Amino acid sequence: LSGTVNGAKIGADGRLGDHYPQVWKPVIGAINGWAAGAGFYLMLTSTDIRLACQEHARFKFALLSQGWVGGGPGATYLTRQVSHADAMRILLTDEPFDADEALRINLINEVVPHGSLMDRAEELAEHIAGLPPLAVRMMKELVIRFRDIPVTEAWRVQTLMNALLTQISGDGAEGRAAFLEKRPPKYTGSVLQKGEPYPDLDQDERERLDRIRREEL
Repeated sequence: LSGTVNGAKIGADGRLGDHYPQVWKPVIGAINGWAAGAGFYLMLTSTDIRLACQEHARFKFALLSQGWVGGGPGATYLTRQVSHADAMRILLTDEPFDADEALRINLINEVVPHGSLMDRAEELAEHIAGLPPLAVRMMKELVIRFRDIPVTEAWRVQTLMNALLTQISGDGAEGRAAFLEKRPPKYTGSVLQKGEPYPDLDQDERERLDRIRREEL
């Protein structure tokens, strides 16, 4: 599915609407103030890695205390990202909490001093940008699209994605070559071009191949 924001195509999964886009590129959230209400929803639905400012970040569901349960998917997502007890405390008390508490309940990845917040976010972004782009996108899409299906079925999809990356992606070939040559890889996100077809076998070659198959089997 392809979503839009203000009419602009962004190549996102549109099932959560324009307000909570599921972008297939990694999204790093650098939280430097309040993540409450719609901001809390956006953090839950659209960010993959979350950094929070030690001094300023605050979190709150912010809807129950106004008599709502919320029209967005915040409560649904929260209960899938932290423990039941922590999610219910956040939802039922509707009280704010700070970055240290968010880290304790695994809602965020790191607590960072204010002066280092954006530097740390850019450091992570640059690291991910240096990885194979097709594999990074497929990894995120696998987790987002197939997290609600049985493990055995998700594993089938993962195996298919891996076969595509290793057999069709130029990055798969580059990764293997760099490992063997003991050098840093240079990933481009390219797709291997289709080569020349194998020549047709003549009658003698077909008979020889059939004979070998029978012997092997």
